[in-house]
Amino acid sequence: MFVFVSGAARSGKSAWAEEYVLSKAGAPLVYLATARVYDQEMAQRVLRHQKARANRGFDTLERDSDISGIIPRLSSSSTVLLECLGTLLANEMFEYGKSKNSHTLFGEAVHEKAIHEKIFGEIMLLKTKIANLVVVSNDVFSDGVSYAEETERYRRTLGALHVQIAEEADLAVECAWGRARVAGYRQD
Repeated sequence: MFVFVSGAARSGKSAWAEEYVLSKAGAPLVYLATARVYDQEMAQRVLRHQKARANRGFDTLERDSDISGIIPRLSSSSTVLLECLGTLLANEMFEYGKSKNSHTLFGEAVHEKAIHEKIFGEIMLLKTKIANLVVVSNDVFSDGVSYAEETERYRRTLGALHVQIAEEADLAVECAWGRARVAGYRQD
């Protein structure tokens, strides 16, 4: 089963995704964490998330880029929760720490397509190697604010990934205010 879960910050998407994955009892459960720890605040946030998952049956693998690199560590019966696509894209698209501001690794618009294809390809490859894949992502499209071109490239790329992943998913879920709504269910 391939599931895509999206929602705004604090919408309940992660909790829904974790409960869904936990319902796959008997399968090896893998939490694929994509956060990159770049300061003390982020380290504390990651620690809070790890504590919240403790004793829930997950084997946590941390991979902030090139997610297909975890495939050798998985079994074909694994259920993987990828948390989160937006963070993975930011890690792949931006290089942190060169100055006060992030700099894009793929600064030209032509590279939006390349990074999109890379991430989508890795997700599709991962999906073919395991029993279940749940991809969680942020909705960053509803505020109506115009951003700098660098941020707009990120939002466009994330939006394109959302559309393509939702089209491929067996189940697409949107979360808001702690409630999940099935946005699509493939019945092949």
